[in-house]
Amino acid sequence: MKRRIVLALVLAMFFAPVAVAAKYEWRLAEEEITDSVCDVYAKEFARLLKEKSNGDINLEVYPLGTLGTPEEIFELCQNGSIEFVLDGAGQVGNFVPENQIFSLQFLFGDDQKVNEKVLATSKALNEMLSKAYADRGIKVLAYWSEGAMDWTANRPLLKPEDFKGLKMRTMASPMILESYKVYGANPTAVPFMEVYSGLQLNMIDGQENAPYITQEMKFMEVQKYYIQSAHKIYIMQTMANKEFFEGLPAEIQKIVLDCVAELRPFAYRTQEELNDKRFELIKSAMKGDQKVLKLDPTVRVQFRELSKGTDELFLEVSGNPELARRMLDTIRAEIAAAEAEAGK
Repeated sequence: MKRRIVLALVLAMFFAPVAVAAKYEWRLAEEEITDSVCDVYAKEFARLLKEKSNGDINLEVYPLGTLGTPEEIFELCQNGSIEFVLDGAGQVGNFVPENQIFSLQFLFGDDQKVNEKVLATSKALNEMLSKAYADRGIKVLAYWSEGAMDWTANRPLLKPEDFKGLKMRTMASPMILESYKVYGANPTAVPFMEVYSGLQLNMIDGQENAPYITQEMKFMEVQKYYIQSAHKIYIMQTMANKEFFEGLPAEIQKIVLDCVAELRPFAYRTQEELNDKRFELIKSAMKGDQKVLKLDPTVRVQFRELSKGTDELFLEVSGNPELARRMLDTIRAEIAAAEAEAGK
């Protein structure tokens, strides 16, 4: 009996399929943790690349912290140490200041399907802004959204005057800080991992984030109002080292681009499902006098006009005022046209 088992094992080992190394071994670093929207996207990207190349492409995914900070992984891709990176626009503003266009509030509308269409087709982004990235050694393969960002606060924020004196937490970005000053707020830069304690100790009065982050970080435990403002959308960028990508055979480039195109509706569904689910969890956990509020469409117009007060700062920090002005004028026209077509 023992001899038969040993023989069977030997035969199984002999006839077992030998693992064949992929022809292309690539690495992708992402700015978010495992199971985030970004991570789900990255894993699907890896799956599609392997499937469409018949196993010739293997993409290793490295979540946040594995290879460094969001800024560090951008640099790794920029210098060719890794092939791909998924980074939010705000994370790489120091490298590509023209992308601070995404820090402007109420630039996009509150219809996320319209916004997704603009991100996919905009010449301001996919031509003008992408050239600014290319000049720095990065090829942007796609701009896509992780969903609308909303406000939470201990007072209702339904009109610009409600922000007067409010200590709103922001990232340490001059553009974001200024975007709240135009409402009369007192913006305060606070590291992300200190936001909960800052709200709890009344060092700050409010914060901005997508629903899934607000729920995940339990911010509503120390906030009274959740305001559906959709004042910004969180833009993620799928990027590759430019020299690496342009050095690939045409058929391999096409596989990558086909995967990225296929990922666009996948990413939209993923963020929509996650944000909807987390928003329902936020509502179901509310107690006492906690409330969900929503901006009136006419008030959104007021906010949008006030927000244009940061245009000049954007032109200044972009480092290229002429390009920044053309980008801004172009994308506003593109958004207006897309909203008009959608009947908004």
